[in-house]
Amino acid sequence: MDVAQSFAATFVDELAAQGVEYACVSPGSRSAPVAMALQRHPRIKVIVHVDERSGSFFGVGLGKATGKPAVLLCTSGTAAAEFHAAVVEAFYSQTPLIVITADRPPELRDVGANQAIDQQQLYGNAVRWFFDPGTPVEIPGAPRMWRRLAARAVAEAAGGPVHINLPFREPLVPPPGQVPSAQGEAGQTITSGRVLPTPAQLATLASALQRARRPLVVAGEMRDGQRLAHALTRLGLPVLAEPGSQLRRVETGAAVESYEALLRAGWSLEHGPDLVIRMGATPTSRALNAWLAAAAPPTFLIDPDHSWRDQDQVARHVVECDPQALLEALPPVNRTQWRDEWLAAGKKAGAAISATLISTPLHEGHIVRALAARLPDAGQVFIGSSMPIRAADTFWPLAKPLQRFYGNRGASGIDGLVSTGLGVATGKSDVPTVLLLGDLSVYHDMNGLWAIGRHGVRATIVVCDNNGGGVFNFLPQVEHQDVFEEIFATPLGLDFAQIARLYGLVYSPVHERSGLEPAIADAIDKAAPTMVVVRFKRDDSVSGHRLCWEAAAAALRD
Repeated sequence: MDVAQSFAATFVDELAAQGVEYACVSPGSRSAPVAMALQRHPRIKVIVHVDERSGSFFGVGLGKATGKPAVLLCTSGTAAAEFHAAVVEAFYSQTPLIVITADRPPELRDVGANQAIDQQQLYGNAVRWFFDPGTPVEIPGAPRMWRRLAARAVAEAAGGPVHINLPFREPLVPPPGQVPSAQGEAGQTITSGRVLPTPAQLATLASALQRARRPLVVAGEMRDGQRLAHALTRLGLPVLAEPGSQLRRVETGAAVESYEALLRAGWSLEHGPDLVIRMGATPTSRALNAWLAAAAPPTFLIDPDHSWRDQDQVARHVVECDPQALLEALPPVNRTQWRDEWLAAGKKAGAAISATLISTPLHEGHIVRALAARLPDAGQVFIGSSMPIRAADTFWPLAKPLQRFYGNRGASGIDGLVSTGLGVATGKSDVPTVLLLGDLSVYHDMNGLWAIGRHGVRATIVVCDNNGGGVFNFLPQVEHQDVFEEIFATPLGLDFAQIARLYGLVYSPVHERSGLEPAIADAIDKAAPTMVVVRFKRDDSVSGHRLCWEAAAAALRD
């Protein structure tokens, strides 16, 4: 048997032994040894994507949902470059991912050979580990080395993407009827543990909390943030948690509803914290970031991954340890009145927003509230970048215990959002999944919709169709009306009925507030994947948001 075939079978077998369950494979010749080994392995599900970019983001979604690295595989050349955007997102969101690029052997590089580009360190600093083992060769102990390479790739990928570049010489496939078998003993053990807080870290934060009269917790996106809910309840501090933190839920005990309205209303100016504990990614809310930067209270950034997520550089203490272990070790602090002031204000603002939504023109706020009302108790939502994630942060109420929220907040791009959401749906196929996306985002990754029919992905897609980039209507660019529509808003004029038909989706248009909840509920219940398209005007979005914020401010003044 050719050494390339033996290598591929052994390498893939070790990936499976280390827990890899999915591989997103794009067709090509040079990658044939690994592609065939993946397809033939009984414990790895291969998901084929003709478009490498869509396939790579699908793999990111699988990693977000399962916490395990999916494999991306492509042939040599520009196919490998198509992975780059997804690799960047995985790196900055610390999503597990194993990127395997097939390559030409050394003698075919830099000599004008077909489909040969420089793939060494192709993704630069956006991977946690890069390795090129060279073309496979038969040497003593080779199977052990091949397995070690696979085992290390899985271990290194636990906190972000790794890139393995595999050059192969021809022949790339064995003779018909010959199926290579894995060699060596499977299952090398590579383990890691939590970084526990030191006594000094614990003492410093505990002392600061005891001195503080107005301490506050801020939680950004976290894949496993729900595990902190009990410790935060026991601590007894108000928590400003965006949906993606997995902590904006009832069982957190002190999660503040509609906190962005409190910040925009000016109520927060009289309720500034004298201590902030920050966890997770940088908050999505511009108002929250600006408020924290202006107040500049003593801030403890709990940073187990050593990521320095502190864009305004206000954290005086960066604490590298597991947040659950730290929070559970802290003594509770009695700040009941302070916490209850935030909770009461949040409920008052939320009630005012709900009342105002009854009379405002249709916009993202209505879509978010309708989805929140109809999402099953164990449902999950993948929320697109730009306006959808901001609308969710503004309007989503306290979630139910088993609901989960995802997004591409590592690099916050709109590329690959359809595919990432479908990857999430595939990784957690037993859970109802809704993708909440803008019309530009759907257009940007329409190729990703192909996977729904090809691989039987079960998901509902809710499209916020405001015919362009609605977020720019909230930014200073809108004041330059002579150029605004053409270079910022970029209206598409798409007929989503035709898009749904092309990809075999049920098309469900919504034009009125009254039709939102029934359409979403029906789509989630349908056996067939459904695209709910909610059409509204960008100007109505701006006025609707402002009316809600004004109503909340008035309620808080009363």
